[in-house]
Amino acid sequence: MAGISIADKMANFMESSSWIRKMFEEGARLKKEHGAEKVCDFSLGNPDLPPPEAFQTALERIASDRTPGVHSYMPNAGLPWVRESIAEQVARDHGVKPDADDIVMTCGAAGGLNIIFKAILNPGEEVIVPRPFFVEYHFYTDNHGGKLVPVRCNHDFSLDIDAIKDAIDERTKAVLINSPNNPSGVIYQDDSIKELVQVLQEAGQKLGRTIFLISDEPYRKLVFSGNTVPPLMKHYANTIVTTSFSKDLSIPGERIGYVAVHPEITDRGPLLGALNLANRILGFVNAPALMQRVVAEVAS
Repeated sequence: MAGISIADKMANFMESSSWIRKMFEEGARLKKEHGAEKVCDFSLGNPDLPPPEAFQTALERIASDRTPGVHSYMPNAGLPWVRESIAEQVARDHGVKPDADDIVMTCGAAGGLNIIFKAILNPGEEVIVPRPFFVEYHFYTDNHGGKLVPVRCNHDFSLDIDAIKDAIDERTKAVLINSPNNPSGVIYQDDSIKELVQVLQEAGQKLGRTIFLISDEPYRKLVFSGNTVPPLMKHYANTIVTTSFSKDLSIPGERIGYVAVHPEITDRGPLLGALNLANRILGFVNAPALMQRVVAEVAS
C-alpha cells in the first residue's frame, strides 16, 4: 500500500499533538452533556469573557469608516501610527524608548514567534526554554530549522539559572521565556532576570556571538493585584518581546499582536529588515488592518 500523501514530519506532528485536540474535544463534549456552567475547561487558554466595552465601541466605529484606501495594502510592519502607539505602550511596560520602527504588528504572539525564529535562526541553531512551556514552541522552532532545548526549572517553577547556563553552547541562538508562565502561572522575578542576563552576557562574550532573550508575554497584564511582571528590556539590550491582545482583551480569534525589539539591539537594522520580510514571506503579509486600528486606540 502506498504511503499517505502528506509529509512524514507533519504526520508525526499530528500524532504527537493529538492529545491537545482530544482534551479540547472532551471538554466540548462534557459541556454539552452537563452544561457549560458546570465544566471548567483548562485544556486551552481560550477566554470566554466578552471583550471590554471600549473595544466593542471602537470596533463598531472603526468598522464603519469608509475613507478611500482604508482597506488597502500597508507596510508589512503595520500601520505607522499604530506602531507609534504600541511603541509608547512598550516604553511604559519596559522602561526603554523604542520608536515605531522597532515595532512589527503580527498575527498574534504565535505569528510573532514565527517571524522572530525565521529572522534569527540558521539550520540547527538552538533555542533554550525553561520547563514547563507552551507546547507549540517545539513546532515554531522546527518551522524554521531550529531546535528547542528544554531545561529544568526549580521546584517552585522559577528559573533554574544554572540549568540554562549549562545548556548554552556554540549552537545557542536564544533563550525563550514566558512570564507569567503558561501553564504554571509563575512570574519570573526581577532578581532571576538579572541573573539570567548576566549569564547571557558572559556566554555571549565567551562565544563571540549574540544570544537573544525572547520574551513571550500574552499574559503580562493578567496578574493578581499587587503583582507586576518585571521589564526585561531595561536589563538586556538584546531582548525581543512578542505579545498579543488575545488574553487581556479577550479576542484570541482576531489574531493581533506585535513584536518589539530593544532600540539598542545588536544589528538592529538587519534584524528589523528580516522581521519585516519574514512577516511577508511567511504569508502573513501584515497583521489584520481593522484590529490594528482598534487595539491601538483601546490599548492607549
